[in-house]
Amino acid sequence: MTNVLVLSGSNHGFAASAEVIAGFLGSDPGIHVTTTEDKGIFTSSKLADYDVCVLGSGFTRSERHEDGTATYHAELTAEQEEGLFGFVAGGKGFVGVHGTGWWIGGKAANLLGGHANWHPPGLTFTVNVNDNAHPVMQGIDDFEVEDEIYMSAWDPAIHVLASADWSDKAHPMAWVKPYGGGRVFYTALGHTSETFQRPAVQQMMRQGALWAANGASD
Repeated sequence: MTNVLVLSGSNHGFAASAEVIAGFLGSDPGIHVTTTEDKGIFTSSKLADYDVCVLGSGFTRSERHEDGTATYHAELTAEQEEGLFGFVAGGKGFVGVHGTGWWIGGKAANLLGGHANWHPPGLTFTVNVNDNAHPVMQGIDDFEVEDEIYMSAWDPAIHVLASADWSDKAHPMAWVKPYGGGRVFYTALGHTSETFQRPAVQQMMRQGALWAANGASD
């Protein structure tokens, strides 16, 4: 049995998506899902009970001002971040979703393998599968989604699994990477919960969580 922790929360509108993700992951008889909004789990001994953590509420929270500018604040305390980084580095799995890669730097970007701070307006586009031999993408063909295409900066060492074209360039939509003794799967998809209603996305998320948790070779 693979024990999956889904950290829900209102940041990046992830609460609705977390409910959908927990639903289809939990429908797999080999997966047990726990959903919580308590970020204190990252400093709790209970964290060790899980094989993989799914995070979509992210590392930063934006505060919008009347003049149109924004200030970004940490979503996790320094202790909570260190608990999460240690969890993954110690051999567990991490699944990052969409806003988890938004306006981050330092250790968070190192964990994830990339980050973004701009995207064009949301649109309907095709997600192109770059590596259908990888365990995360097996059995998945190119699929259409209505979402945002993040303009990401990424570590050249990441393994890009899927991408989308915008302005005549391919932009990574899903990738994997190691982190210490653990495994990371990230998808830039997931602006709304509707994305996670799509069968191809559900299959990718399920396989991504299992790969990250079980350490299948990349």
